Amino acid sequence: MAAPGSPPPRRAPSLTAALLTIGAVVAVIVAGISLQRGINATFFPLLVATGLVGIVGLALGNPWTTIEDGVFRGAASVTIAIVVLLLIGALVGLWILSGTIPSLLYYGLQLMSPAFFLPTAFLVCCVTSLTIGSSFGTIAVAGVALIGVQTGFAASAPITAGAIIGGAYFGDKMSPLSDSTNVAAAIGETDLFSHIRSMVYTTFPATLLVLALLWIAGSTADASEAGAVSATMLDGLRVNWNASWIHLLPAGIMLALAAWRLPAVPMLFLSVVLAAVWAMVFQDASLTTVFSAATSGYVAQTGVDALDAVLTRGGMSAMSAVVLLVLLAAALGGALEVVGILDRLVKGLLDRIRSTGSLIVAVLASCYTVILLTGNQMLAIILPGQMFLPAFRRRGIEGRVLTRTLEDAGTISAPMVPWSVAGAYATQMLGVPTLDYLPYMWFAFLVPVFSVLYGFTGFAVWRTSEAS
Repeated sequence: MAAPGSPPPRRAPSLTAALLTIGAVVAVIVAGISLQRGINATFFPLLVATGLVGIVGLALGNPWTTIEDGVFRGAASVTIAIVVLLLIGALVGLWILSGTIPSLLYYGLQLMSPAFFLPTAFLVCCVTSLTIGSSFGTIAVAGVALIGVQTGFAASAPITAGAIIGGAYFGDKMSPLSDSTNVAAAIGETDLFSHIRSMVYTTFPATLLVLALLWIAGSTADASEAGAVSATMLDGLRVNWNASWIHLLPAGIMLALAAWRLPAVPMLFLSVVLAAVWAMVFQDASLTTVFSAATSGYVAQTGVDALDAVLTRGGMSAMSAVVLLVLLAAALGGALEVVGILDRLVKGLLDRIRSTGSLIVAVLASCYTVILLTGNQMLAIILPGQMFLPAFRRRGIEGRVLTRTLEDAGTISAPMVPWSVAGAYATQMLGVPTLDYLPYMWFAFLVPVFSVLYGFTGFAVWRTSEAS
């Protein structure tokens, strides 16, 4: 019995309390998004949602200091992500100034065909992300240039963004260099390459369907309109940047550093320094101009409106909204975790599992729930992985089936959530709001379909008694 005057003992939330809390959090965030568009729309709703979770935690007997520590731990967990975002902001501004992104755009407009642009953009991002193992790096290297090619070809910006992001996350889940690929394999206590081979069964059929859909979407392109716009943009690129193959070297060096498995922060820092030197040597940029492009972004003044819209971007300050969003979402995730809401939801799912198919669906649902509530891709892999691994073992299902399912939802669904790091980053870099490109995230929609299909049919669901 508690001593007189002592605080009430801490209680675990009931499933009803957890569902009501989640309902309130989602309602607040959705209300904020419905009232205004853009990244800023989620700032105040995330703050209010964190406060609501704190109130629930207090009602369950958690000391305020415990809730506060959870919030701070959540925010602290994204420190490296924030540094990466700021470095990418600086790199994009400098890559435009130095001629790297303009040269990528220049050759993209010359070498690509409007009719095949969408599937080509998807494949380019697949190859790039598979090489470097980074969705963020792929969007910075190839995505910005491809969104410029989209402008020149008068293609749909939302569909192009969906193709770019889908290709970027292809490698994020399939590359042995990817953090999420390694984390998922580790959580499921599975050999890395066994995990990757398992993902082939769901990823490759979805990839073929995406290519077909993108080919159909791009086959109606107006070649005459595309030719007129791209010709004007090419003239502007020739005059203002002296586009050349040599300016692609900084991007190639960054890809090589990533393939060499140099950690993200030193890799990006070296790329920023190289881009700054490149701008001063090849574009006669002053040190003041270099600092301005890295800090505030590049402002294009070519006289070609379409080109100026594409190449006015980058800079560390442009990432300030994304950084704030990341901190607020991480704080909410920390509060939900320390109060026990996420843990209770996953256990509630486990209690209702009756078949292998429903187990696969439960893993997918839990990944979506975590990414929706926290905006944290890694947490969407780690938490469900830890919770469901014993259930897979009890059923005699190999860990690589679990790790594949975690990536089929937790990894590739991240950019679908406006308040996630991935969603905010993609919107900032490509200039397309999350809710606009969301319907065209065909890769993220199709991969889980195969997960569920295999779960209920038993195909590619290996048992521990079977040989690999």
